[in-house]
Amino acid sequence: MLAQHTLTLVTQQIYAYVGLPIMVLGVVGNVFNIIIFTTLKTFRETTCALYLTAASVANIAGLLIALFVRILRAGFLININGTPWICKIQIYIVTWCLLVSLTAVCLASIDQCLSMSKYRRFSHLRFARYNISIIWVLWALYSIPILIYWDAPYGACVIINASFEIYTTRFQFPILLGVLPISTMSIFSLLAFYNARTLASRQIYIVRQSHDRQLTAMTLIHVVYVIITTVPYVIYVISSLNQATKNPEQVAVNNLIYGILVLIDYSSFAVSIFHFSIDEKFPF
Repeated sequence: MLAQHTLTLVTQQIYAYVGLPIMVLGVVGNVFNIIIFTTLKTFRETTCALYLTAASVANIAGLLIALFVRILRAGFLININGTPWICKIQIYIVTWCLLVSLTAVCLASIDQCLSMSKYRRFSHLRFARYNISIIWVLWALYSIPILIYWDAPYGACVIINASFEIYTTRFQFPILLGVLPISTMSIFSLLAFYNARTLASRQIYIVRQSHDRQLTAMTLIHVVYVIITTVPYVIYVISSLNQATKNPEQVAVNNLIYGILVLIDYSSFAVSIFHFSIDEKFPF
């Protein structure tokens, strides 16, 4: 019992003292990105910057709603989503934000690959605006069942439908929010990196403007960090699907591990603040 209490206390402290800085850094960094991408003409007229802006907007909403609520509940024992309508709206917005953010980063990596290939004509602002509108509406419609199948009947926000729970735990979390976007980012980022090095070797590097190279570096750095911080969480979620019920002490250990991995995952939202300080060190 003493070990269980200690582990629970450590988990609570981690959420309180690590989660809050991640949230603040993430919000500040993403606001900084939005200001840069929407005020500087060199970035405002590029498709990749538009995708990253969409991701930053979703990141801010996700941090303020998802991470903040989690910090209050796990770090300060303040359960504000124990009310049914708050539970439904919070999970709906969180899911939408995560899906929009990951999809926008995937599109940014695809865009960088296209912009340095013979299919450059598809890297156009008109297509980018169209794609962003589609993913906003698509994921908003996709998340509607959450308003039906999530509830807080006993003060805890949970899924109340068995079939939807199976779908969420076995497809949405591990695949739609994990394996699929990670695979997409990895493949197209590697292709973009290869194309960039090929252009450099052919002396076409000079033609590429500095802000194009900067966006390429920013996108690849962002993708690498998202992959690094997301993979451990996805592996843990997949590995825990078929685990049997454990004793209270083991549950406390799992909660601690889960809390650490969740905060590492959320830290990918905070990496934005470092973009402009490190991207010029990577020549493309």
